[in-house]
Amino acid sequence: MTFRPPFVAALAAIALSTLIAFVVQLGLLGALRLGGVNTPLSLEAASNSRVATVGDVTGLRFDPSRAPAIAQAKSLTLSANNALAVIIHSEDVTSNLRLTFGWLSTQDIRRPATASATLAAIGDAQQSVLLLTGHPNWRDTVTQVALVLENASNASVPPSAFVGRTELLPANPVGGARLLATAWFQRDGNVITPSESPSRLLPLALWIALICVSSVLMIALLLRKKTEQRADALRVCAGALALGALLLTVLANRWPGWTVPLGGGVAAAVALLLLDRTLSFGLSLSSAQRAALAMLAAGVAVLLAPLIAAVAVIPGLLLWLAQWRQTADQTTRSQPDRWLRIGGLAVLIPALLIAAVAQGLIPTPSLLNPLADPTKTLASVATSAGALPGLALGMLAMHQLWPAPAQSQQWSIAAVAACVWALAGALLVLAIPKVAVLATGGSTFIALFFPAFACLALAIIPKLQSVARSVHETIVVEVKSEADLSAQALTLLDSHAERVAATLSRREFGAARAALAQMERIASAAHATALARLRVALVENDLDRADTAAAQLQSHDALSVNDHDALLELAHRRNLHPRVIELAPGASQREGNLRALAIAQLLTDGPLPALQTLSAWPNERTFAREIAELHLISDDLRSAQQALVNTGIAMADPTGQAYIARLGMRVQGPETHAISINRIATWHPQLAVAQAAQGELLLQQGNASGARARFILAMKLEAVMWPLQYQLQRIDAAATLNAASNTNVQDNLYPPSA
Repeated sequence: MTFRPPFVAALAAIALSTLIAFVVQLGLLGALRLGGVNTPLSLEAASNSRVATVGDVTGLRFDPSRAPAIAQAKSLTLSANNALAVIIHSEDVTSNLRLTFGWLSTQDIRRPATASATLAAIGDAQQSVLLLTGHPNWRDTVTQVALVLENASNASVPPSAFVGRTELLPANPVGGARLLATAWFQRDGNVITPSESPSRLLPLALWIALICVSSVLMIALLLRKKTEQRADALRVCAGALALGALLLTVLANRWPGWTVPLGGGVAAAVALLLLDRTLSFGLSLSSAQRAALAMLAAGVAVLLAPLIAAVAVIPGLLLWLAQWRQTADQTTRSQPDRWLRIGGLAVLIPALLIAAVAQGLIPTPSLLNPLADPTKTLASVATSAGALPGLALGMLAMHQLWPAPAQSQQWSIAAVAACVWALAGALLVLAIPKVAVLATGGSTFIALFFPAFACLALAIIPKLQSVARSVHETIVVEVKSEADLSAQALTLLDSHAERVAATLSRREFGAARAALAQMERIASAAHATALARLRVALVENDLDRADTAAAQLQSHDALSVNDHDALLELAHRRNLHPRVIELAPGASQREGNLRALAIAQLLTDGPLPALQTLSAWPNERTFAREIAELHLISDDLRSAQQALVNTGIAMADPTGQAYIARLGMRVQGPETHAISINRIATWHPQLAVAQAAQGELLLQQGNASGARARFILAMKLEAVMWPLQYQLQRIDAAATLNAASNTNVQDNLYPPSA
């Protein structure tokens, strides 16, 4: 066997899901503690009980014929949190007895608490597991316990029972696992939850369902961008879970065994699967051969289980009608599919009506008086075949997370309608007593749901047969551009493009993606679609996808201003400064574009081109701070002072004082203003100008690494400090040069002040 990545991912997801489900179950039981072993309870005879020996086992013989038989244990110091349940090993039970386990705790020292169960009349050895965890009075320290047996029937045989051993199940993972094994894998295991306690033990059906759904979710999360591997892993997961769930159900003795009704149910399910051509079973069958095999399987179902075959009649007719009309119309979206959809939904009305009447939610019409509530029967079916509900939920989860093309058919409408009819038919059999009595044994009730299970499989197959060929899980059936569209389609494409721009401006990303998806379907190769794709990728900060969209956009001729704006933004984010300078003439003259151009010019050609770009803006105050920073970099103090005047900053403010110190340091040297700069940076650590002044001071003193850290901090504190990138560039260049020629970085950056 080759352990390919999908195979390993599927098995790892199943193993992790099983572990998570086990930990969740232990948490519900309160069994996550470490330590502790099974604690035997040494019960002493008290009333109508005596010490006796049966075989090699010494225990207590209870005789509740005249009065309740009691055994007890005193002087205990048992912590209630350390025990999950009490296990009572009994045999020679001659009639049904009422078993009561009572205790006294330090919390309720004068009021005994009890939990009751029924001890069935079984001559062979049996064990009764009475859950204590979750009981409102099972708490603190238990000081006394008592076991009481009372006669619960009017049988002519004198009531009697022998209890050989009584033990407490520890509240640790081993005890929790033993409790699960007893509840699931022992037919004679009698695990009882007292009526006062909430049920904390997950049934086998819910356990399997939890593992199925969580495994599929993990695979979809781990391989969300690897569609082919995800599909392979889901296939492996489905097969492994199906086999494991069936084996677990059989080994747990929850399966009723192979019976004639089960054979009829399997035959009916096979007949339904053969009616739909989506399943090939690995065989090349003609329509005539498929029909012949379907009729043969249906005949076997009628012979073995007429009741199940009757339930499968209407689903079979729906599937046959869909296949017949599909052949005639050569389409999967034909008129009959709409009728099948309507019919599948219409059947829910009587089914819901019958359920409401059976449960007494609405007044019962005289015609529906014979109906009974099928809830208990449904619960027994789920318990007897835990694999079926678990696999059904797993299949639905897999269908929703299967990597399929957006334009493929998601459901087989006919199979959905057939599944609803099959489920409604099974519920009707359970709800009508005169029909339910025709079922022989519990296996018939389980087999009733085989047709619905088969139709559910057919419903999800159309999506499972399609696997995406791209990371985006979309297949474009026909690539179209604006030249291939009609006037109406062009109008629709433009409206979606406007919607993308409008929703992105309002930061409604979900609506923008939906509009982009519509544009992809209309014309995936259109100029407007490429621009919208680039805009969405930029907003989502997915630069790799933005690069792909930019390449598609640049393949078109005559780029517009909007195209240049989007391409310039991408080049700016990628730090492609020559590309920004190249695109700037075609972009719109707005603040963001002008600032991006100035940054590119600063880091490419120095401060002068950047100053010319920003100074051309009509409003002097818009870029006044950035212009002042650029003049400070160039040591043009007079121009820097004029730019600071345009900012409107008061020189008495901490910001103004920091600027005065930076100007003065360039004229008088660093020693004169070192104290004032340190004081401002200390008292105003969130002031970007103060951090920039501190960086320049450290640079003058020869501490290039400290200056670099201060400049980075200043740019993080305030975006308008971006000209400091030039200082960082000079520091890095000087460090490289210093490493090569062992020269002084300080001399390279700043010549001695005049």
